[in-house]
Amino acid sequence: MRNVIALDIGGTNIRAAIIDENLNIVKVIRKSTLIGSINLFLEQICAFIDELNPKEARSAAIVAGVPGRVRWDGFIDALPNIHIDNIPLRAFLEARYGIPVYVANDAEVAALAEAIAGAGKSLKSSYFVTISTGIGGALVVDKKLKKASYEIGHTLFPYHGEYYEFEKIASGTGIEKLLQLNGIKIAQTYQFFEKVSAQDPLFMGVYSDWLNLLASFFRYIKNTFEPEMIVLSGGVLKSASVFFNDLQNKIPEVPLAIAHYEQDAGLIGAACFAFSML
Repeated sequence: MRNVIALDIGGTNIRAAIIDENLNIVKVIRKSTLIGSINLFLEQICAFIDELNPKEARSAAIVAGVPGRVRWDGFIDALPNIHIDNIPLRAFLEARYGIPVYVANDAEVAALAEAIAGAGKSLKSSYFVTISTGIGGALVVDKKLKKASYEIGHTLFPYHGEYYEFEKIASGTGIEKLLQLNGIKIAQTYQFFEKVSAQDPLFMGVYSDWLNLLASFFRYIKNTFEPEMIVLSGGVLKSASVFFNDLQNKIPEVPLAIAHYEQDAGLIGAACFAFSML
């Protein structure tokens, strides 16, 4: 059975896996992302691939989902959350490993996975949103990606009389910024959800603001792209037990679902993308 090496590259962590044609994860590894240097980034990607050993695994291709804009030839214009620009990822990896390499936006490949085999598989259309270090999204109609919403996390939203890129005040790291704007500091985002779960009054006002921002964002997606469902994934969804029901109750007119593949959506999506190209 054929397999591919799939990479889900995020601003906080990189996960890499061997995935077979039935979308089974054969082996997976994860490490924190090295930021701020193209050379370190490329070396780290190669270290992941070498550990998975594509020659011994007889992998048919390497595929990477990345949090940024990707050209048709696999050249990445920028990875803002990794603080690097102009990365020739596809050409570099093909020269090194001698097998086909595919590079695509991470939200797009995860959207494909959920539309083909996940939460949206029975629907004509779905919109996938990942809420992690940044926020990305992609529309799928009839199991095909639509280039209608690239890097939607950079959409401007108002807050307290100023405009911010949505991900800067609503993503995992954005929550920390939102708290700072209200005079509150935390060391890690998970602490925010711990405080909300405990109904700490110092945090409940910011929690309400964050839910309202998400509600406005999802209404915008619903009204603009008209998906049958919005599917959510990303690191922040690890705290879904704290906020998901509150969010859905705030916007009952917008059908929401947690990704079937949860934190594996990016990996499975990358594999789906690669197998569709082979």
